[in-house]
Amino acid sequence: MILEELIHKRFVSSESLIKHLARYDGIPAIFSPEAPDSKQDGWGDNTQYPRVVYNFDLQANEERHSAGTLSVSLYCQNVEEMMPEVIEPEVRQCLKDVLLYTDDEKLYAFAWNRTDAFEIKDKKVGLLIGSDIRFDILEYTNQETTDPDPIVATNQYIKKLYPDCVVIGLDKMQEITEATAEQPVIYCRLVSTDKAEETNTVAWMDGKIAIHILCPDSEVRMKIGAAIAQKMSLDGEIIMLDYSPMFIKRLQANYKSDYLKDGQIFVTGRYGILRYKSEPHTIRKINIEC
Repeated sequence: MILEELIHKRFVSSESLIKHLARYDGIPAIFSPEAPDSKQDGWGDNTQYPRVVYNFDLQANEERHSAGTLSVSLYCQNVEEMMPEVIEPEVRQCLKDVLLYTDDEKLYAFAWNRTDAFEIKDKKVGLLIGSDIRFDILEYTNQETTDPDPIVATNQYIKKLYPDCVVIGLDKMQEITEATAEQPVIYCRLVSTDKAEETNTVAWMDGKIAIHILCPDSEVRMKIGAAIAQKMSLDGEIIMLDYSPMFIKRLQANYKSDYLKDGQIFVTGRYGILRYKSEPHTIRKINIEC
């Protein structure tokens, strides 16, 4: 599915959200990019509010470290008992610690930014009150590079520690993945690489890695983060796919940082790239004796 369809699927699957909404043609009133006209047959004789209208813009914002923005507008009539303040938390909960995987193999998460209240005077229905809920769209890109790959090695290292976790880049992602206390989601991101030193045979690289732990339970996030940090500190190295070591040169854990945008564990690993690779033996001459 494309991103627009996955967002809609996520909203309509939330019983706690759709029970508050009106119906259009028997389906919860959730629309993108705009709602049908009030004269459309799909409304029938039922009320047309509350309703949800969402739209997104996939335009990167480097200052906010986001791949775009998602705007979800919630409309209610002023005469209804159900107010936007009751429904707004359900909209936010739908996208909290949730990953959407599109058909073009892109993975998105959503970080709540702000909620603004508004009022609209409509000649037909009177006063409309609502909330405009804004999210930053985060794209968790594929971090696999080339051998020796520090991210692939780190993914496998963490997967051995927590086999029940979903490790992005290692485990197969579903269309909708919800991080839970029982099944957290871990994302390792390569921030930068620097050449530290070089010898005649090896170029030593310092790879800076950020580790994100997605989980709605802050205690579980801290416990997993502390365990990973301590294990890496004690081991002192991570074995890469070519069986060479990546030495842990620096490690910092910040459990108050934004786990969606920044991560909680920051590791600098030093690994070597061989200048010369051993060549396989080749047969140069064949002698056949009868």
